[in-house]
Amino acid sequence: MEITGDDALIELKEFRRPKTFIDLMDVDVRNTKQNIQLFDLPDEVIVSLLSFLPLSGLLACTTVSRSLNRLVKDPTLWKGLFISAKESQKDAPSARLWCSSVIHRNKMYIAGGHTTQGQTNYIGDVKDDLYEYDFATKKWRQLEAKLAGRTEHKCVVYNDMLWFVGGYNGQRYTNDIHTFNPATKEYVTVQTSGEAFSPRSALTAVVWNNKMITFGGWNGFKKEWYNDVHSFDFTTKTWTKLDVKGGEPPTKRTSHAAVLYGKTMYVFAGFSGEKYLNDLHAFDLETGVWTDLSSKCKGQKPEPRSRFCASVHGSCMYVLGGWNAVSYFSDLHCFDFETGVWTKIANEHNSIPSLSQCALSVHGDFLYIFGGYCAATHRTTNDLYVYKVDDRLCLHKKRKFMDVVDEWPVEKRQEGPISP
Repeated sequence: MEITGDDALIELKEFRRPKTFIDLMDVDVRNTKQNIQLFDLPDEVIVSLLSFLPLSGLLACTTVSRSLNRLVKDPTLWKGLFISAKESQKDAPSARLWCSSVIHRNKMYIAGGHTTQGQTNYIGDVKDDLYEYDFATKKWRQLEAKLAGRTEHKCVVYNDMLWFVGGYNGQRYTNDIHTFNPATKEYVTVQTSGEAFSPRSALTAVVWNNKMITFGGWNGFKKEWYNDVHSFDFTTKTWTKLDVKGGEPPTKRTSHAAVLYGKTMYVFAGFSGEKYLNDLHAFDLETGVWTDLSSKCKGQKPEPRSRFCASVHGSCMYVLGGWNAVSYFSDLHCFDFETGVWTKIANEHNSIPSLSQCALSVHGDFLYIFGGYCAATHRTTNDLYVYKVDDRLCLHKKRKFMDVVDEWPVEKRQEGPISP
């Protein structure tokens, strides 16, 4: 094959998929003025060449040179694998549990979280800092804004601002709302009206139709778990408790997940105060009707758990890690909203981190996982993992759900315990 240009001629001796790094370099590049070596090429060109290599070839490249070892760690090359972004850890947030993570304008924001008191399960240092991660430069930056200390809270993005709700502040459980404007760096307490949820942490929040919808959570001092749904109108700053119009609400729970797909909020797993769960429920935000989908799901669903993280990419919800008080999970599952099928994504190279209480955000085709407790190292971490989504690993993606499609709905400090 010949490719001609104004100044150069590139001849590939044989057009084939390279098997090793030596095969990859089997390229003769001649220039009218000088010979061009591989590392004279721009990084993005070398990464493009590396994309032809199989996994064994990529692994071999890590031992060739420092430069190649750096380039071969580009997450775009490792589809379906978790990559620790250690080169991006300069100026990163300190190790923490239960921080929040959101994406806005090509940046990721990490806020709050906590560490524990020694080996106990009690919340220790509650964080009040805010960090920004730039996807273009792959660099961290701590912002000057000092937040109200918060952990086990939720953060959502609406109208170019970050909205923080609920959580535990080191003294008490909260139900207040604060905003941060990334453009002006202004941090404001929002004055609200209406019927807000009772103070709690480990709740969930999604944004739909100019409203923030919250569900569940717990209050560790009162030992109360919740399954109520509240709506916050961003325009009027008014809270409303939503009445259930039909169906049976899910069991009360904490440390669960809730995600939005279409006009439906999906609630999965968590801890009820008595047992760990792996049920799946759908709440139609237009009709106010709950539907228990647990018995209708196909495939290999996750074991009961809490303290995991979940997020949506395309038509799928990805579920990572968690625990059940006996062990920690190092698995990744995908649930396809269109087919109703669970898939456990196998990984023969054991690169799935065993994490709980971490933060997960989706940017493009990548999952970004930060912080949490790493069971493999027995410590709280500030590692950043990057995972490139490979929808081909969801084996049932094109399969119809069951045989009947219409059955599938599309102050003084107090020591606070961590949500179970």
